[in-house]
Amino acid sequence: MSKLLELFNQARPLIELQVSFTTFRVTSGLWKYRSLIIIGMLIALLGIFLLSQHLVLTFDGEINLNILMSSLVYIGMSQVPLKVLCGMIKRKTFYKFLEDIEESYRDQEEDEELNKILQKHLENSLKIWKFISIWMTRLFIMGCTLICLQFRVTKSILLIMDWSFLPTDSIYWNEIPYFLEYIIILMTALYYINADMTTIFIGLQIIADLDILNEYINLTNEKIKTDPHFFRTIVKRHCKVIDKMNLLNEAVFEISFIQIIISTLTLLLMFVFVRKETTQISGYTTCLCGMLQIFPLCVFGEMIKIKNEEISDAFYEVNWYELSVKDQKAFLIILGMAQRQYGLKAAGMYVVDIYAFIKIIKVAFSYCAILYTLSK
Repeated sequence: MSKLLELFNQARPLIELQVSFTTFRVTSGLWKYRSLIIIGMLIALLGIFLLSQHLVLTFDGEINLNILMSSLVYIGMSQVPLKVLCGMIKRKTFYKFLEDIEESYRDQEEDEELNKILQKHLENSLKIWKFISIWMTRLFIMGCTLICLQFRVTKSILLIMDWSFLPTDSIYWNEIPYFLEYIIILMTALYYINADMTTIFIGLQIIADLDILNEYINLTNEKIKTDPHFFRTIVKRHCKVIDKMNLLNEAVFEISFIQIIISTLTLLLMFVFVRKETTQISGYTTCLCGMLQIFPLCVFGEMIKIKNEEISDAFYEVNWYELSVKDQKAFLIILGMAQRQYGLKAAGMYVVDIYAFIKIIKVAFSYCAILYTLSK
């Protein structure tokens, strides 16, 4: 077994668990994982129901801090079942992607130099994925803890879910609803992170493939002198990368669009909360968590766009006149394909990149001023 495949097999249980969270796959796998997914979704749905009850019973036309935070948490939690529903629809696409990724870890180049390039970028993609998984989980746990403490100590917020069915006979019973709110919000946040890590993992694999292809192209002028068929390796790898990018857009077609809409609404309410409570650290931490919902997706879209531009530039430096006539014809076709703009698109229409992230922030800030005025 190759070192790359061994590394992938070590990470495979967590990868498959995250894909199961994304696609709500509970008909196979270990029972403890299947139970975890089911319980997580039931907790999210329970939280949405309790938030809805609270908003219906307490909203009297005035936008106060309690209504603001209840709406914020409601919008944030509602995206979980929506995105999971989209993941269920595209389940086959996600698992097809997982099979293609595993195949890339199985592939070995006969040339030692090419094999080192392949190993370096695929290893780095796994390390970055693990780093993001750990730190995003920590940030969301910290954010959920701080914001729930804020609910408890701020008299203008307090409970954001309807717990009227619980007894309130003593001071100890009065603390139970706050603890239950914390558990529901935290469990939903952890479900959300695991579901979103699938898209991040896939994005990292595509970036690794683009880096590998770029380095291969840079070696073309040298390699075609010793291997006349080397350019065919470039063509095959380029076609595979394009297929993966098309598959990624198909997989996140609806999910990315929902993410943009929900993130805009979430950031809008978060900015209003920060303006009303400027001295509370929890507000800024919550804003950071809100930005982390959409920022990684925009970063991956931007990086994929940049890497494709680098590949297009690298093709211009290939000594095409040293290729065989058959490879020269293939080179013209590949050059035309490389000049096309490939990237991440939400609902197949909206380009997802750093500029899209800036636009989301600007829209949220603009409407924040209006909502803040109405809430006074």
